[in-house]
Amino acid sequence: MEEPALIAKSEKFLESIKIRKINPDDLIDPKGFIETYTYLRSNLRKLQKIKKRMELKGFKTPYRSMAIYGPPLKGELKAEDLHDIRRQTQYFRMKASLKKNILDRVNSAIASHRIALGHLEEHGALTCEMCRRTFRLGELSENELRECECGSTLQVKFEDGNIKRLEIIPYLPLSGDYMVKISQLTPWARESFKEIIRLLKNEKSGTITSATMIIKVQESGRWVRKRMTIEDIDHIDYEKKLKQQYGPHARIEFIQFHRRKSTIINDRHVRTALALGYSGFIQDFLAKIEDEILKKRLKKPHIVKRYDEIREEAEEYSPTFVREGKELEEIRKRRLEDLLIQEGLADENGNLKPDLKSDLELREKIMNIFSRTPITLILWDIACYYLTTSYDRRSKYAGPFPGLGPVLDRKQVKTFDKMDKEAVKLLKEYGEKIFYIKNLQKLLLKKFEIEEKIKGLHMKINPRAFGAALINLESGIDEKTCANIFSVTLEELKRERENIKALRKPTDKARLFMEMIK
Repeated sequence: MEEPALIAKSEKFLESIKIRKINPDDLIDPKGFIETYTYLRSNLRKLQKIKKRMELKGFKTPYRSMAIYGPPLKGELKAEDLHDIRRQTQYFRMKASLKKNILDRVNSAIASHRIALGHLEEHGALTCEMCRRTFRLGELSENELRECECGSTLQVKFEDGNIKRLEIIPYLPLSGDYMVKISQLTPWARESFKEIIRLLKNEKSGTITSATMIIKVQESGRWVRKRMTIEDIDHIDYEKKLKQQYGPHARIEFIQFHRRKSTIINDRHVRTALALGYSGFIQDFLAKIEDEILKKRLKKPHIVKRYDEIREEAEEYSPTFVREGKELEEIRKRRLEDLLIQEGLADENGNLKPDLKSDLELREKIMNIFSRTPITLILWDIACYYLTTSYDRRSKYAGPFPGLGPVLDRKQVKTFDKMDKEAVKLLKEYGEKIFYIKNLQKLLLKKFEIEEKIKGLHMKINPRAFGAALINLESGIDEKTCANIFSVTLEELKRERENIKALRKPTDKARLFMEMIK
């Protein structure tokens, strides 16, 4: 397929995705759920084929072909020839830009579809009543989603306790139109979007994994330079190791540390899509309840509403005579003061009344809580995903957060300190299953430590109950709350709590017993 035809076909397909909206209500019904899942999976397959064709045709590096031969020497060409070359170069640059943009849009659409499918796969599984078998949606091909090998129809079984957020799917840039969706965010939601991107990227310096050194050692009475690499340098005294290997006179002349990237999600398109999904969802969610929240918390919400109307009127005021920008701004400012004085909302000097001023300050604080709510929600979901899934599952399946590593290091878990207590209260007040965990950073590290211990022990655990039990033990949150949040029974929680206690440091008696059997 020629490049213009490929671009046109891709744009047409992406626009068809944009037209068809995903309704979260359809995902509650088994039939609608399977139809939506099949549709998204089919889209992903087609998008991946389009991406492969584009990369084969050089869409990934479209500007490289323009720089191969370099510009001609000016002395060899006439002025009109140079003009033609510049015009043609501009044309090819526009074509290259078009290739880059359409591939970028396809990559964004692929990332969004992977996220949506991950959430749907966490939401439901397929069961066969005849075989008594349960299948994960991702394990079956598109043709096997409706009928089992035995010939019976597969039934959808929804999972209540798994970590998923179906509400964000309509806000994902499924057609790759992430720039359009960013422009639709309110100022506070845009700030949330930027902060989520920053947190998931985690631009702080990564963990040191190894080091390369140039050393000077004495051999046969001569000083010789050597290069050596030391792995796992965090747990090794490299100076001591050097002197043991090459003698007490060995010296380090140069050392270069190699760091592992501390990025939490290592895909910019996935980060952008997730940030848009959570910011867009919370923006619309809070827009529905904003008036209710302000009426509850402000002393005189009707006066604040009137102040907003007056301010809007003043900002739209334009005198008939033409003025410069600064002058017009000053006129509008005076107009606002006059209108506020007329309404009795300000004194003769233009100072706002104390009640109005305190309410405006309180509203500003509420808006700040709004901006921290999407950040808090996504960090809560990621933390719960780590707490309620096993290491093997996170390693093998992409899940609702594609590109998320199976474990986090000490620097990465510091990101979870950004969860806001007031935002948690707000979400909890309006029906979200969430609570504030003060020591979440420590809790996650504890989970990873336990997972390391149980490798090779063949322990059969219930991952959701295990996470709930760990929160109960380490954070002091009561059993019923933990069991309710993760949809497990108290018996399951207690069983896993005993497993956790058994994996802790051995008692003196246990240590003595181990020494005896050695």
